[in-house]
Amino acid sequence: MVNRIAAIGLAVALALAPLGVLAQTSQPAASASAASAIPRTGVGAGSNAARTRHRGTLNRQRARATAEHAHRVRATPNRS
Repeated sequence: MVNRIAAIGLAVALALAPLGVLAQTSQPAASASAASAIPRTGVGAGSNAARTRHRGTLNRQRARATAEHAHRVRATPNRS
């Protein structure tokens, strides 16, 4: 009897799980930083020079973050 009740409860939980996901699908407004990471193409995309500068900025930021991470990893003492 207990196994049957547990099985029914599990089935109900699995059946209702997708409903919670559907309730959370509303898209919040995109922030400026998220919008800048999306490559713009087509009408109103700007000049090639602007895209090149933006790509250079992203690459520079990525390189700086990588260098900072490598510095932190090397600076961490061995804990053996």
